[in-house]
Amino acid sequence: MNPIVVQIAVALLLSVPTFMLAIGNTWTSYTLPILESEDSPIGYPITKSDSNLISSVIMLGSLTSIVIVGYISDRIGRKRTEILSGLCFVLAWSTITTAKNVTQIVIGRYIIGLGTGLHFVTGVVYIGEMSQTSIRGALLTIMSFMYNLGTLASYTEGWFCSYEVVNYLNLTTAVSFILLLMCLKETPVYLLRIGKEKEAIKSLKFYRGASKVTQEVLDEIVYLKSQLINENANQIEMKIPQLENEKEMLNEENNPKIEGITKSNSAWTTLRTSNSAKRALVVLLVQMNLCVFMGMIAVQAFAGQFFQQAAPSFSPHLCSVILAIIVTITSGVAVFIVDIVPRRVLMISTCFLSGCCMACLSSMQYFTWAPEWGIPLVMILYCIFYQLGAVNIPFIQIAECLPPQMNSFGTGAVMCSLFIANFILLFIFKPAVDILGLSGVFLAFAFVNFLTVFVSYLIMRETRRVPFETVQSTFERGYLYRRQKSY
Repeated sequence: MNPIVVQIAVALLLSVPTFMLAIGNTWTSYTLPILESEDSPIGYPITKSDSNLISSVIMLGSLTSIVIVGYISDRIGRKRTEILSGLCFVLAWSTITTAKNVTQIVIGRYIIGLGTGLHFVTGVVYIGEMSQTSIRGALLTIMSFMYNLGTLASYTEGWFCSYEVVNYLNLTTAVSFILLLMCLKETPVYLLRIGKEKEAIKSLKFYRGASKVTQEVLDEIVYLKSQLINENANQIEMKIPQLENEKEMLNEENNPKIEGITKSNSAWTTLRTSNSAKRALVVLLVQMNLCVFMGMIAVQAFAGQFFQQAAPSFSPHLCSVILAIIVTITSGVAVFIVDIVPRRVLMISTCFLSGCCMACLSSMQYFTWAPEWGIPLVMILYCIFYQLGAVNIPFIQIAECLPPQMNSFGTGAVMCSLFIANFILLFIFKPAVDILGLSGVFLAFAFVNFLTVFVSYLIMRETRRVPFETVQSTFERGYLYRRQKSY
């Protein structure tokens, strides 16, 4: 089977929890009015404080699990951690579907957060470890596409389906995800880390669509092992006799198991001893936090109000679906262009255009010079530019900048900072609007967008089709980016 088709199918499956997260996040937009009504499905109307708790408790659950997911993923493996994430979604929607009081709904929403934290780290690591370098960016971008597709599906469900039907659909999705996940194999990188070379070869055969062990599979296995033991690939190529002997050993049916985990450093050891790993993690943390404070979450929070101002005769459900369709199409386009356009070019250009949109929104709000439909139009353009670059590049570069020993730990650290930054932004957004007004807040977002352009130009590495060793060598020389002729 074509290896690209196999990897795309696997990436789509591994992105299903992201799809379910989007449904969980937007579920409150159309169910809270139902739960607050006299005809509430739990038998009594909930209060405003109950609504706030139901909306925000997912974040608490995510922060709870994301702190420990790196340890869990390294102990039980990527596949089992994803299964655990799926079980969280099954338990959560089972609890919500059968809920007879607010407490059950809150518990269900908290469990959704637990599953989200487990998936966000493991999903990125899983896709990064099983994919080919040439299409890794596109495969990781599928997660963003599936999130937007889940948002669209959720708004559509809320528009056409009853409260009970929506919950049962979500439960069915979670169960189906676990059943399909059973067909996958553990990642070859993880299997090598625990010393299971033969299983790693079978795994790589599966993800490369090979019916038998080929020379390409053996070459990739040896290369992955070299990364795990911090051995330079150039040095390996010089050891042709040893390389050929190891390939023969790996291809033997009855060869003894070779220790893998003892030859690779732990995440903490790598972080403490490797300047390149340390700098890569810092750069990723800076990029991720800047992208959060560019304001996408806040724009989405006010999207419904902006659309209603521009088109008050349309229903809010229709407006939400329109925006979701546009964002989903844009994220689908991003899947195709992310491995065509260089990472730095895509990141810097989209952040600059997003900043221009934010500055325009600020002036529209303050000077009221544009027609009513102008604000929603610019907001849509902002979402398009953001989805094409800023929302995807930091996630892609996690897999392209961190050494294999730090995959789980580093991804967990970056994701934890992502959730904390989201929480801070949502916490301060309304007070900031009260003090500065929407025009002032949008101007602040524009400043962050342009700051992201400047910082990305200074420290962001070019990783598209660049060998991992070359990327690491750029971090060895310091935080500032210097272009290498070997690119």
